[in-house]
Amino acid sequence: MQVQKHARIANIRKLSRYFLFLVVAMMFMTGGGGFVLSLMIAFGPIGDLTLTGFLVKSTVQDGGYFALLLSGMTVELKVISVIAVVSFFAMIEFILIHTNQLLTCFYEGEIFNKKAVFHAKKVFNFNLILVGGGICIDFLSIILSCLNPDLGGSREVGRFIGGTIDQLVWIGFFLLLLWSLEIGVDLNEEAELTI
Repeated sequence: MQVQKHARIANIRKLSRYFLFLVVAMMFMTGGGGFVLSLMIAFGPIGDLTLTGFLVKSTVQDGGYFALLLSGMTVELKVISVIAVVSFFAMIEFILIHTNQLLTCFYEGEIFNKKAVFHAKKVFNFNLILVGGGICIDFLSIILSCLNPDLGGSREVGRFIGGTIDQLVWIGFFLLLLWSLEIGVDLNEEAELTI
């Protein structure tokens, strides 16, 4: 039996159609949210919060980085924050674009093909960059909070370790799914050659 002709393809196509609507809505919300947040940071109040203070305080702030973005920051921190926010939302937008293309492949019934694997790899790679960047920034925040205890940071590493393990488990899970798609493409090609 050809892998691509499995009976569950119809179910995958139906579910993919619903997810396509959701992903398109998320693409618009992400673009708009990134634009609005960038404007809020750029035109927000100017204060004395520096980059070091921002990273240290983000370790104890309930809302993390985003809750501090609207507090009084120096002009230099505002510029860095706008660039970081635009970069973050652009990465999320790229992930959503490739997810949309992947779901389009699924909706068309082409689950195990090279185009689907290409988009799945792009989604995985962009997610890996975001997760790696987030872990590095969290680690830097912990180090800066230990070096600058007067700024009110936390030296707790439990949240950092827990978050890192959680992210690595999800990355491992998505890597297994990517490998499964690649194996499915290989099996599908072998099935076509034997027929």
